[in-house]
Amino acid sequence: MDSLTQIVLGAGIGELTMGRKIGNRAQLIGAIGGTLPDLDVLFTLHLKNSVEYFEIHRSYSHALFPLILAAFPLAYLTHIIFKRKHSYWAFYTLWALALVTHTMLDCCTTYGTQFFLPFSRYLVGLNTISIIDPLYTIPFMVLLIICLFKRRESAVRRKIAIASFIVSATYMVMVIGCKKAAYTAMSASLQNNHVAYTTLRTTPSIFNGMLWAGIAYNRDSLHVGEYSVWDKDKNVEFVSFPTNQHLKEKFTCPELSTLMWFSQGQYIFEHVNDTTARLYLVKWGRFDYDKKQPLDAFRFYFTLIKHGDNKVEVISHEPSEGEINFKEAFAKLWRRIFYY
Repeated sequence: MDSLTQIVLGAGIGELTMGRKIGNRAQLIGAIGGTLPDLDVLFTLHLKNSVEYFEIHRSYSHALFPLILAAFPLAYLTHIIFKRKHSYWAFYTLWALALVTHTMLDCCTTYGTQFFLPFSRYLVGLNTISIIDPLYTIPFMVLLIICLFKRRESAVRRKIAIASFIVSATYMVMVIGCKKAAYTAMSASLQNNHVAYTTLRTTPSIFNGMLWAGIAYNRDSLHVGEYSVWDKDKNVEFVSFPTNQHLKEKFTCPELSTLMWFSQGQYIFEHVNDTTARLYLVKWGRFDYDKKQPLDAFRFYFTLIKHGDNKVEVISHEPSEGEINFKEAFAKLWRRIFYY
């Protein structure tokens, strides 16, 4: 999730675990714990190859076992700072929960989190909530801010803190219900239109949990469609793309292996010429819902160039600010959610 949401979640953990003991400072400590795992981006600043970013971000700093261990020294440090007036294990609980809930929330997004390191590089991505969702973050944050203006011993403060988690959990359940509805509509549409696939994944679109992308694929083809819980027509129109798996062998290199691992099977190749191809990671769905050509529909892609020495160069492409009209993009998103 975005940094603000993780700060809010961490602050909430701090409030629930030690709000009555140390007041507003509990939210501060929790907020720090909630943002610490994302400091792994500092270890990517030196990278010349952007593909390595996928291996480093959300790796050891987001894995369960390292986080449980990291909570021990952090708890000891705060235990000393507060002059041992409060239980060491109370501080440990605060830090451990703030760190672990960060990565658990990240596991609910689409990006993928290496939760089981160092035992497995398996990417956990449950695709249940957008990486940025104001409807999850804002009510949660507002309730915690109200807590800051109540006395720490206040029963009302405690009730508001509990309410903040009930509200956020309720929204999460609602989003999961939307995901289930999207999956049902998409699988029915694929079957009704006799589209062959082996795997169907649903993922939320940015900023909301009402519009979902469906990605169905097999070895030869990948199909992408969108479904909003407000759609009156439950038949989902899918756009099909050939995966061009034969290009995988021609452009084999370590970077390509990393990208395919990160894609979790949701990728397509596009032939450009004899020495060049593009690889599109499509697990977030289409950027533009009206486009049917890969280069227009998926703005984040990698160009693979095979040189004369058989070395493959991998170049990442991301849309620049000048290439995106954000006002138009949000207008399209709004229309697709409510008026399709």
